[in-house]
Amino acid sequence: MRIYQTLVCAILLMSTFTAGASFTKGVISCSNSSLESLPGNWSLDDQDCLRVDLGVHDPGTILFFELSSDEQVDILLFPSNTVSVYQNEQSYRLESVWISESVFESFSGSGEWHWQVPGDRDPTRWYLVVDNLAHPQDSGGGSQGGQSAEISLGGGVIEAREFTLSDSIHRVGPGDYSVVHGPFSVDEGTHFEIQARTMVGFPDIFVMTETAFSYYSPSSNWSSSLRIVSADMLLVSSQRNLLWEASDTNGEDLYIVVDNRPGPGGGGAGNSDAAVTVTVILTPILEPTISSQTDLDSVDVNSPVILSALETPNKSNQILDSGYSWDIDGDGTTDAYGATIEHTWDTPGNYTVRLSATSVDSRSSSNQRVIRVMDMSDPIVSMGVSGQITKGFGEQLVISATFSDNWGVESLDWMLDGVVVWSNYSLSEPSSTLFLDVTDDYSAGSHVISLVVVDKSGRSTQEDAQVNFIDITAPEIAPYQEQIEVNSGDPLILQIFAEDNESISIEYTWTIEQGTENEVQFSGPQVIYEFSEEGPKNVVCRVENDAGLASYAEILVIVKSPETGGGSGLFAIAVAFAILISILAVVGIYAFNVFVVRRMDKLSEPEEEEEERPPKPSTQSQMQMWGAPFQPPEEIPRKSEPESGLMDLLELETGIAKASENSVDSSLLDDLEGPASSSEQEADKGAKIRKECEQCSRPFEIALPEGVEAAYTNCPYCGSEELVSLGDKV
Repeated sequence: MRIYQTLVCAILLMSTFTAGASFTKGVISCSNSSLESLPGNWSLDDQDCLRVDLGVHDPGTILFFELSSDEQVDILLFPSNTVSVYQNEQSYRLESVWISESVFESFSGSGEWHWQVPGDRDPTRWYLVVDNLAHPQDSGGGSQGGQSAEISLGGGVIEAREFTLSDSIHRVGPGDYSVVHGPFSVDEGTHFEIQARTMVGFPDIFVMTETAFSYYSPSSNWSSSLRIVSADMLLVSSQRNLLWEASDTNGEDLYIVVDNRPGPGGGGAGNSDAAVTVTVILTPILEPTISSQTDLDSVDVNSPVILSALETPNKSNQILDSGYSWDIDGDGTTDAYGATIEHTWDTPGNYTVRLSATSVDSRSSSNQRVIRVMDMSDPIVSMGVSGQITKGFGEQLVISATFSDNWGVESLDWMLDGVVVWSNYSLSEPSSTLFLDVTDDYSAGSHVISLVVVDKSGRSTQEDAQVNFIDITAPEIAPYQEQIEVNSGDPLILQIFAEDNESISIEYTWTIEQGTENEVQFSGPQVIYEFSEEGPKNVVCRVENDAGLASYAEILVIVKSPETGGGSGLFAIAVAFAILISILAVVGIYAFNVFVVRRMDKLSEPEEEEEERPPKPSTQSQMQMWGAPFQPPEEIPRKSEPESGLMDLLELETGIAKASENSVDSSLLDDLEGPASSSEQEADKGAKIRKECEQCSRPFEIALPEGVEAAYTNCPYCGSEELVSLGDKV
């Protein structure tokens, strides 16, 4: 009985173990492969699996997979730290264990997807598992095996092209969406290459501006009507490519969206899961643009110009600063690198500048423009003069100036009141100094000194300075007789001549016997004065110019008493005076007759050329005259018997006198008396005397003041002392 019971227990235990073996697994052992060995083909038996070691990858690495299976299998992806959960038959269907984006359960047929290593971890080893098993934790989900499957698998690491915005799988639930990339900004004219590879479902791919996305993104009352229709990819069931050029974006940021919502017309229904790999690659526009804050159509010569490439479209950072190269002179040789450069043209002209740009994806393009360089700046002139400069006549005015020009100075002119006084047309130094002798050729007062500098293009600059010319010297008095002797009661001509070329007029003031009770003053260059008292007399003449500067002349006049003698002396003087009167009468009659004859001849004959009159004494010649007292004629020596000629003249004079006493009606005598009376009237008013020098025979003129009949003066030519009288009147 016990044997029977023991046998039954043993059978039960054996049956229990067999049943447990049918539902409980131990550690899963899969066929192994590696990414380097792909592509490959496998026959997965029922309840078998394939584990592919993908290697260690950095975040952001993109892997691609191509798989085909004739039966349903599960495609699973694990990091190295959770793959053991799967192999130990633990619960692996968790987000923390597998990578759900790259999990495809019950997959059959052919498909391709890309997966990007997430950036939330350090470099990690990854495993791809193709599963054909039933697991206790499946809860009936996914492939349960039950048959063998023929598997073909390929994969590898994708070397991402430049400007790849996205290249990964996106899983979207029903009625939802996923942002592939955005927001991002691109330049107008950028080309998009969008590829969609669907593993599950029938999603749509939209491109939207930020404004359109703001209407689309809400979970309710959303609208996709503002999307960019020209970039639509609707109802993507397998693989689809789209080339699109960005335009009419109004500068807004863009979004690329996987849409699994209902609509729009022609799009997916959005009622099932979707999984699609979206690859977005840009080809940014390459359009180098030359710009500058300076107007490049009118650049000033020798002015630094900053040329910039910063207006070149570069929102995708397609061009590095080192990718810009400049050919400044159009010779085909690169002269500079960089997004901005500074250059100066030292000669006017038209210059071709070429900007070349090489993008980070090795594309290149260039653009050029003509820079017009001209001289637009006037010379810069600095005199370094502040305020008005005052200089006196006889001094030298010195003014220095510096100048510069952006191209070059051609010439300069120094001017006084607009009249060029000095020029330089071969300049070698950036400075100039004017040395101007202030002579009496210039008038006193304010003047303008100007410096006009002309550059090579004919542009000019004028700098002015105010100067004032003043008289700083007193009048210059000509040599004069400092001591004069005169008899008391005799008229004395006091005469001073002064010169001052800087003044229009000169004022003479005579002070006689200054400081005494007899002090008197007179004005004018010539004074006639009679001293009544004997002794030395002081005479001072003050000569003042327009500037108020004065010179002084002092003359010592020694006044003597007239010579006194016996009755014989007085008689001799009376006789001499009578003889002189007689001679003058005879000469007057003779002169009148000659005058009448010559006058009649002039009226009857053609007018002859008038003899050249002697020149009027100049200021210089008049300055040589000196004042001297009038003295009576020297006493004529008496003889024992008068000469016969003299007696004849006396007899003639006596006859004329007697005829006058007898009232003889002589017309000749009446004619003589008329002119004599006229001459006496002119003498009373002052007369102009013309005299021929007895020493040098040259004629000169002098004016005798009113009341003076005769005086001594010096010849302005030779200095000889000459007697002038009314008998010499013109």
